[in-house]
Amino acid sequence: MRSLGVMAVVSSTAVLLTGCTFLPMPVPTPTPTPTASGDGVLRIGDMTPITGPLAVTAAAQVAGIELAVREINEQGGVLGAPIEVWHRDAGDADPAKTEASFTQLLAHGVDVVIAPASAAVMDVLVPLAKKAGVLVVAPANEKSAPPTAVTTPIVPDADFSALLHSADPNLVDASYGAESYELTTALALSTVFLQDDGAGSLSFALSHVQGPGITCTSFGACVSVLRTEPAIAYRGPAGPFAYDVASGTVVFGTPTLPTQSGSPTPLPSKTSSK
Repeated sequence: MRSLGVMAVVSSTAVLLTGCTFLPMPVPTPTPTPTASGDGVLRIGDMTPITGPLAVTAAAQVAGIELAVREINEQGGVLGAPIEVWHRDAGDADPAKTEASFTQLLAHGVDVVIAPASAAVMDVLVPLAKKAGVLVVAPANEKSAPPTAVTTPIVPDADFSALLHSADPNLVDASYGAESYELTTALALSTVFLQDDGAGSLSFALSHVQGPGITCTSFGACVSVLRTEPAIAYRGPAGPFAYDVASGTVVFGTPTLPTQSGSPTPLPSKTSSK
């Protein structure tokens, strides 16, 4: 398991010099890595919006997840085992259906649930997931994202669209296909990063696989980097993302800040590349 704790040695005595008092430097509080709690098999539950306003995005969300799982399993899976995935109806705007689907996923022992960009679904799922000790993540929506964040679906390029169609030849709308693919890959890399598929480890590592570190753009390339380097900066087809641990929401795309004119301006990137 990788240790990301911070160590610092400082003097605890104030120094007096030419009449000035210098207070001791604060000691950073180490951030402990979570205790391993997984069983060695990454199990993903997909809450696909088969019904409700987001039903049009269901096929792409499934295709993105299935594409990522297929690619990763063809390379040996994670921790020496293939990823397992189950799809259930997210029940957008139907809390009873959402809860029933979540209960079915729990019966399969899922470690994480990928939910749609729906505030209604997340309002139901987040408390259920916390009680069950399961991680839940979802693309941000207008209600959950920062005011300047872009929450419209990423439009995949022609090459990635072709890959999505290899998972679902009948795919019409590719909305959220790139996001679901990237989340699946990032979760697999998080498992590799801490060598654990437990929900606590996945949540902890999900931000760390975004960097700072060596930039890599695929599961295989990132795993290769982790064999010799301590950190990676994974960049998938949906671009960089910001993960909010408390809400489980993920904002994709370049982070932005408002300018004086009110237009968002990209933040400078601090990631390294190789």
